[in-house]
Amino acid sequence: MDRDTKLPMSTERLVPHRHPFLLVDRLIEFSGESGVVESYLSHDNLFISEDGHLKEIAMIEILAQSAAAVKGYSDLQQGKEISMGFLVDIRGFNFMKLCNEGDTIQTTIKITKSFSGFSLINGTLVCRGEEVATGSIKLWVPDEGQK
Repeated sequence: MDRDTKLPMSTERLVPHRHPFLLVDRLIEFSGESGVVESYLSHDNLFISEDGHLKEIAMIEILAQSAAAVKGYSDLQQGKEISMGFLVDIRGFNFMKLCNEGDTIQTTIKITKSFSGFSLINGTLVCRGEEVATGSIKLWVPDEGQK
């Protein structure tokens, strides 16, 4: 396993998703329980509508994959195998603006609580300098005995 932890880092090292389902590109900041992830909205993104807008449902997945990237980076720093997690709850999502093909989204996540393999995560997505979505998710990362 490559243990280089220099940022920014491709999310392909940190999450199990692959093209065309990988919606996040680079982890650019990390600080324990929080991080910032970039997502470039390319023309071949499955969630770009015919009119060139990112579908709102994709913003939830971008938040979840951003959280996975932060968790994966934490695992990498600790010399552990990167964990597989599952999105189990979505709460209080607010969609304020649309993003377009060619835009870059910066997603800031913060793990606010962890217990028994579950993590509560708050996130904010910013595009063109403006908040476009906020919300909370719950992820479950099973321990070795639960896989």
